[in-house]
Amino acid sequence: MPDRPYTDADLRAEAARQHAELTEDPDFMGIAEQMIGTRIPSTVTDPGAPVTSTAGGRTWDMLARPDFDAAQRTVAQLLADAADTCAWAVNLGADNLVPSTEHAITINASRPIARVLFAFEPGMPEDMGTALVEGIGDAINEAGVEREDDDEPADSDAAVFDLISEIASKLRDATDSGEYHAVGLIYDLANGRTTVAEARSELSGIEFGHV
Repeated sequence: MPDRPYTDADLRAEAARQHAELTEDPDFMGIAEQMIGTRIPSTVTDPGAPVTSTAGGRTWDMLARPDFDAAQRTVAQLLADAADTCAWAVNLGADNLVPSTEHAITINASRPIARVLFAFEPGMPEDMGTALVEGIGDAINEAGVEREDDDEPADSDAAVFDLISEIASKLRDATDSGEYHAVGLIYDLANGRTTVAEARSELSGIEFGHV
């Protein structure tokens, strides 16, 4: 007879099931309570400052009530729509692997159709992990699949539209050749063929006769 009437896989499956149940029906009011006193990441200037003042950045509850309510609803929807990675998370912990927040490979076909995430054993040298990711990326490239490395955060919609607005303002009354290059940048941005960083670099090198 086995030493126990269940397997390690049974234990992992039960842990994953319970982990998933915690996120299947998020407590709407509980979400608001957790947002109170929590800083909005993009506003943080001094993590050590008291959260009762704006000195170190704004907290969610410092927003106007309509803005706070809208954010609360969006967070609740994001939690409800979150992918079920519970089994993955449980298995990583059981195997003593740490997920990387800096490495990912996204495979595109005019939209993301697959994403490869990575987890490494604690203490793995950074260059070894990077070499592993690059090796897998090279193999995908050799297969002729379009991909993007997610070592850096994806461009936000706001950043894209801000740059499009900047380009458009330079095009106002423009009749020189720089106009045509800038139009190409707008087209590439709209179709996801370039990033904000790459487009900004190109834009800085364009000469507009009317500017």
